[in-house]
Amino acid sequence: MKLYKNLATAVKESADVEALKITLSGGKFPTELFMFPNLTELYLEGDCEDFPKIGTPWTKLRILSLKWPHFKGDLSQVLSLPSLENLKILETPLSRITLPLGRISSPLKSLTMKSCGLPELPEEISMLQEVTEMNLTGNKLQTLPQSFPALGKLKRLNLDNNSFSTFPEVIGKMKALSHLSIDGNKFSEDEKARIQRVFNLSPN
Repeated sequence: MKLYKNLATAVKESADVEALKITLSGGKFPTELFMFPNLTELYLEGDCEDFPKIGTPWTKLRILSLKWPHFKGDLSQVLSLPSLENLKILETPLSRITLPLGRISSPLKSLTMKSCGLPELPEEISMLQEVTEMNLTGNKLQTLPQSFPALGKLKRLNLDNNSFSTFPEVIGKMKALSHLSIDGNKFSEDEKARIQRVFNLSPN
């Protein structure tokens, strides 16, 4: 699979393009990116402040990675992509995640929201029924939603470097969870002792 890094070159061969890695500039999302019907992997970095309505393109997109440090918009609509399995949002400011009511179209299996300043997760996160791994490192999370245990296939969870001061009790209800990392949070020494005693973990 050829990985294109130049948008102008890729547009000329749009029907054959399956993977793109583009650094954006100017703050605007280039709508030319919607001209690739067979795209399966998309890696976007750089200066982008908003994300336009997707509509019907990218029906084959399986991997989407975004790294936009000046982002000001909403990314919830990417979960309408019908083939998306792996979503990575890196160092992209997120004041909240808004998920649609009812049903999420994407068959998401891996979700990364790393160093995004995210203060909380919505209760609707439980709709991500196919997710097996979730990386939430480097945010501002203090609690997890009560609906979190409904993520029945979640096996790997990384909560390092957040703002937890008490261990999220809902984790104890996660039946499929086999790997948990929760280092670098704000646990007191007493809470660390309790976590080790009750949950058999040793948070740093």
